[in-house]
Amino acid sequence: MSRPPGRGVWLALLLVLAGCTHLTPAQRTQLSDWERVAGRVTAHYRVSAVTFLVGEQDGPGGGALRPGGIITFRPDMLEPLPPGQSRDFLLAHELAHWVLGHAHRRPPDEAATVGWDAHQQRLELDANAEAVKILAVGWHWTERRAFFHAHAYLWTYRRGVVARQIGVPAGHPPDPCVEINDLIRRYPAYRDIAEACPSGPEPRWVEDAGRRESGLSAPAIDAR
Repeated sequence: MSRPPGRGVWLALLLVLAGCTHLTPAQRTQLSDWERVAGRVTAHYRVSAVTFLVGEQDGPGGGALRPGGIITFRPDMLEPLPPGQSRDFLLAHELAHWVLGHAHRRPPDEAATVGWDAHQQRLELDANAEAVKILAVGWHWTERRAFFHAHAYLWTYRRGVVARQIGVPAGHPPDPCVEINDLIRRYPAYRDIAEACPSGPEPRWVEDAGRRESGLSAPAIDAR
């Protein structure tokens, strides 16, 4: 795979198309941090570098992988969050699509859509599982901590969908419980800090078992 054009080229193009996207100093700092993490991950997996594109985009979800290794984010995804909150799983998930070779385009004919949706849902589950490994590689976390973080993110995402605060991004299973339970199935060693779905509005370990067993504070992660 050839390396895509530099970030500056794509960002300049986006400014023309999206009508002037200006990043604040805090947003630029977050973008630089994510670029460093992405560099570590792509080097580890020995794949071509990704390019970040920041601008407004339609539909639910805050990030997406485009053909050619372009990862798009809305500007608000780079906004600082309160202590203990993070969008790192979102980036790890999109990087997982890249390192697993999932860059794609939706089939143009309607007849292929049903089969594409089923196939894409499987890819989303694969990306969730690989994102745990990427969190360990890119952020230098233990696998246990990475699983804890990913599981918490998916529960927060489910809560937003159930409350109709956010929609289900294209390609993801309509029921977020599918993603939670699949992640637990793939990482059985961490069932002591996991909660299958559905089991209530919040997993019980958020306040007790998770903190005792992992020594981590449960992240209140923004799932937009």
